[in-house]
Amino acid sequence: MVTGNIGLGEVYNAVPPAVNAAVQTRGVSLAGKKKTAARPAPAGRRKIAAITIHDVAALAGVSAISISRYFNQPDRLSEELRARVEDAVVRTGFVPSQVAMGLASARSKVVCAVIPSIANSVFSETVQGMTDVLRSSGHQLLLATSNYAMAEEESAVCAFAGWRPAAMILTGPTHTERTDAVLRAAGCPVVETWDVRPQRPFHQVGFSHEQAGHDQAMHLLEQGLRRIRFVRTGMPEDFRAEQRAQGYARAMEASGLAPDVHVPADLDPFEAGAKAITHFAAESARRRPQGIIFANDNMAAGAILAAPGLGLSLPLDCAIVGFGDFPIARRLTPALTTVHPGRYEIGRTAALLVLRLIGEGGGAALPPERHLVDTEFHVRASSMVRVSKGAGRRTGRRPSGA
Repeated sequence: MVTGNIGLGEVYNAVPPAVNAAVQTRGVSLAGKKKTAARPAPAGRRKIAAITIHDVAALAGVSAISISRYFNQPDRLSEELRARVEDAVVRTGFVPSQVAMGLASARSKVVCAVIPSIANSVFSETVQGMTDVLRSSGHQLLLATSNYAMAEEESAVCAFAGWRPAAMILTGPTHTERTDAVLRAAGCPVVETWDVRPQRPFHQVGFSHEQAGHDQAMHLLEQGLRRIRFVRTGMPEDFRAEQRAQGYARAMEASGLAPDVHVPADLDPFEAGAKAITHFAAESARRRPQGIIFANDNMAAGAILAAPGLGLSLPLDCAIVGFGDFPIARRLTPALTTVHPGRYEIGRTAALLVLRLIGEGGGAALPPERHLVDTEFHVRASSMVRVSKGAGRRTGRRPSGA
């Protein structure tokens, strides 16, 4: 059932053929009263009439107020009356107008979210976490993708703000100047997800990507590796991968080592990973990294799948670490060491925060909250090596983690 503070306006929904005989728009009303004939639309510009709340009320034999109560306060209608209204709603295909709802309540029941990509399972699970929470409250999620481009995110945010949503959820804290200004003026709760950084004016749910990158590097450094490379994505505005690269660089510099960050030209992650390991195979033994940290699991998978064809044995020739804990990670040979970022929990926590802020009057003026979501470092066979001091001899080890 769709809920919300619906007004007594119209909805934009075509009349189903099955009820055309019952709903005579611009002809005889359902109550049998003659309506004034409407001026016919010009040829080629015929407009499909919209079902109104009054049409549904006439079909059900109740008042328009009863239809409104059916959507807003169904417990105020008797069981018999609810059944009659429901039958009319189903037969007409009536859907409450979001425009009318906004006029009645000044806020819709829609929560708007912008994510980088729906094709990436990392973000699709976050969306599922949001949806599972919002559904139970009668709110609906309206989704847009930015394709990792701040300009596209700005366009989506500006469009969303015009509909006065109940709240907005964004991915990351890095936006254009105009996006930040629109968010500050939106007058509704704004939650940034997937990254937590200080000094931001909005609520945040996520974790430190910089620390995640530091932990990835330390995992390899603690095994004695010294030549470690970080391979970013080819997307210039993948700011979370950039933060992890900075964390990796911090760990390397603290160990007295020079960071080695590569940015591939390929946007396809599997192709980028395959080319990265091909480049590795062509390097001299003295220059080759002992380990590679990839920006995501798909890139790491591309490298692992290409390695046998290059005569490489992983992790003996090169330790591999990914990020995301995608389903493919544990099915690779060797299984991939990676970071599980709690993607579903990020969406769930963000939605719960949004609902609480809405219940507290919007939360726009409340001090920003920071909610940290735990990450898990899954150590698997792809990175389990031990480098002995002296000759630099490498031996494989059995993984101690999942």
